[in-house]
Amino acid sequence: MNPPTLDMPQPPADEALLAAFRQSGDRKALNQLLARHLRPIRAVVFAMVLDHAAADDVTQEVFLQAFRRLDSYREEAQFSTWLYRLAINATYTFLRRQRGSPLEYMPDPPEAAGTKYGAAQAVLQAELDAQITSALASLSPKLRAVIVLTTIHQASIPEVAAMEGCSQATVYWRLHKARRLLKRRLRRYLSS
Repeated sequence: MNPPTLDMPQPPADEALLAAFRQSGDRKALNQLLARHLRPIRAVVFAMVLDHAAADDVTQEVFLQAFRRLDSYREEAQFSTWLYRLAINATYTFLRRQRGSPLEYMPDPPEAAGTKYGAAQAVLQAELDAQITSALASLSPKLRAVIVLTTIHQASIPEVAAMEGCSQATVYWRLHKARRLLKRRLRRYLSS
């Protein structure tokens, strides 16, 4: 995607799309608004549940909730923050229901990457991916969320605090604890 220039019109902001839907029932504006956030929300949900089918289900539930609760959005926070908070809460609900069954992730077979790196490198990369995923799965949902949101989604600490509905100090504490646990689990893969 090319960077915006003066000649290229900027896409409407979330709030403008939401206002268009609220004022005139413009379904196109609503579809554009939700489509804009579909991939990032699904990426965060997947990183939390570590299962493609479950991530699709939870993501669908998030967008259904967003549509049903659109009237409750009061613009005190950015629309994206509100939507991510719905996603995190829906993911926590899913994970609570799954409490008895451990998270398992089946990575893509190493042969998919074999052509790019060579067979030996592909096997090593697949093993490292599996270990990282296993280490992530071992974290509690709240610790996993803070790692996913800050590292994968690259949200700031204040944004994560707003999404999680907690203080920035709590986010910092969770991030510190999650990193420490991941470092311990992955120490043989980390260079000193």
